[in-house]
Amino acid sequence: MPAGIQLPPLQRFAKKKKLPSILLAAALTAAALMVLVRLPGAARQTVPSITVEERNGFYALSNTAQQKGLAFVLPPGPVYYPNVLLTPETAETARPESTDWFSQLRSDYLSQRFHVRLPRGGNVYALTFTLSGRHAMRVYVNGKPVGQSGIPGTTKADTEIWENNLTCYAASADGEMDVILQTAQFYHYRSGAQLATLRIQEAGSAPQAGTASAIKGFLIVGALLCAAVLLACIYLLHPRPHSRTTLYFALACFSMALRECIQTQAWTYLPFLPGNLSFLLEYFSVVLLTIFLSLYLGQYRSGKFLQLIQYTAIGGSCIYGVLLLFCGSIFYTWVLKYYQALLIACIICGVTGLFYQMRRPNPEQAAALYGIAVFYIAAVSDILMYNRLFRFLPKAPISEAAMLVFVLAQTISLFLMNSRLAAEARETEKKLTAENKALENLNQMKTEFLGNVSHELKTPLTVVSGYAQTARQLLDRPNSPDQKELDHKMKLISSEAERLSLMVRQILDVTRIEEGRMRIEKAPCRVDEIIYAAIETHYPILNKNANQLNIRIEGLLPLINADRGKLSQVIVNLISNAIRFTANGSITVMAKAEDAQITVSVADTGSGIPPEMLPFIFERYHSSQSSGRDTGTGLGLYICKHIIEEHGGQIWVESQVGRGTTVSFMLPAGPL
Repeated sequence: MPAGIQLPPLQRFAKKKKLPSILLAAALTAAALMVLVRLPGAARQTVPSITVEERNGFYALSNTAQQKGLAFVLPPGPVYYPNVLLTPETAETARPESTDWFSQLRSDYLSQRFHVRLPRGGNVYALTFTLSGRHAMRVYVNGKPVGQSGIPGTTKADTEIWENNLTCYAASADGEMDVILQTAQFYHYRSGAQLATLRIQEAGSAPQAGTASAIKGFLIVGALLCAAVLLACIYLLHPRPHSRTTLYFALACFSMALRECIQTQAWTYLPFLPGNLSFLLEYFSVVLLTIFLSLYLGQYRSGKFLQLIQYTAIGGSCIYGVLLLFCGSIFYTWVLKYYQALLIACIICGVTGLFYQMRRPNPEQAAALYGIAVFYIAAVSDILMYNRLFRFLPKAPISEAAMLVFVLAQTISLFLMNSRLAAEARETEKKLTAENKALENLNQMKTEFLGNVSHELKTPLTVVSGYAQTARQLLDRPNSPDQKELDHKMKLISSEAERLSLMVRQILDVTRIEEGRMRIEKAPCRVDEIIYAAIETHYPILNKNANQLNIRIEGLLPLINADRGKLSQVIVNLISNAIRFTANGSITVMAKAEDAQITVSVADTGSGIPPEMLPFIFERYHSSQSSGRDTGTGLGLYICKHIIEEHGGQIWVESQVGRGTTVSFMLPAGPL
């Protein structure tokens, strides 16, 4: 952002206090959801209702005929039939029990009877039975079966539970309706069969029980499945190790869709899914959801505490999943309370630790934390609501809507993460491409280097071998050998041997430089003396190609603190390079002192260096010429640069094609 521009106060707060801003946004989102689900028309039942109690064995609705469009709620009567599946044939002989004993007397199956007086006229009514939890139900009206949900039986093997409501249709007979309801529930350790509430209204204005819930369920399941399929496709297109979190959340979305399908009426439209299996899957979906969410959120954990929380949640879920598969429903519904306590502890500790750990989140973490916070606040709100802590508000859970917000936020987080990883992958690919190209160039330079070294080694070896044979022949003569000619041959042998030794030293010096083992032993010395001594010692290998070698020392040069042998090696390398690319010309070695510095230059009148090659001449294996019969090893200038820089100096080159090259280096004057 340009300097001087001020952000609005809210944006400044959000930028400075990221985590509090995320929590505030999540709280506002949860509050908005609470308002939306309580708007007129958002509730499931929009038809006004009147509660009618049983009196003298009847529910009298005949006096309410003028109240059209109303629903009548009939709570359970004073008696019921525990452990009896009442039928029209046994209705008059069965012995009822008082509902006052209901809480003390557990019944896995029971029957209820509703005697209802209705206005005459033969109108058709919708009868909706609502229970707490899923049951198997069968309904008789005036001696005839009119509806069934699941299969009620007297044993668990004979019973198939279905849903917690049932709607059927019937007409009165002479203004009366004798309703018998059979219910059975063998699957939960605590509840058993429950007493149902009957809701009656005219069929024309009665909505099908669970229709609104089923529609909402299908919409939520569809949204979750779309998110799961989209994330699964992203993972399949980019199956990198880092994208496993995308797969984990896709599987978590599938688990959420399964749970939502079973918890609402949506699953009843799936003929291949029996009620007993759906009861098991309802619990198993919690296990799958916990495992996949724990694996997904594991990408944000760091430290042993959050790792312990993650492993505890996954381990506890796996154990409970085994119980679901191999134990009866009575046992695993009894164990559920301990499993829920474990999950609540893990959620509280894990979410708190996660928020503390990501106090300064990046954009993808901020999106994930926002979704987690919304879902967490919604879950706490619904728990408080179901425990009657907000008695003044109608029951309207927001967890389902919060779950969609959670999924959307995590999906955005994963998109941001995958975009970042894709950008990093592209950047890495570019770097790898550049590195591969550099390696190819290096490999090519090494190949050229080996060829050059082979050529350079072959030449002195041939010369040494030839002159050695000639010297031997001179010594084998019967007369006294020509001492002058013998001395000349031996000097040539010594010169070529020195040249061979120089190349070997260059290779060894490069190895020492790369391993950091090259030692510089400094001592006070004079540059002019080093120049004269180097030329005198290596004159045989420097006197080539019919060149004229000149030395120009300007004035008296001051002392320097340097390694005499290493500087001699630099001067010899520079003169050798000049001679290599100069024929019938001149080589000039110059030295002068200025501004407490000594500058040494080696200039030639040779072929020069192409401009495009100048930036690379101090690199390893790089020859100063693109082609030629005598290209050298390509190590000399690299070694020279390292030696000069180790002395605190600088080295540079100036060249023009066809007019020659000048290589200069500068060293600080005076003892250091």
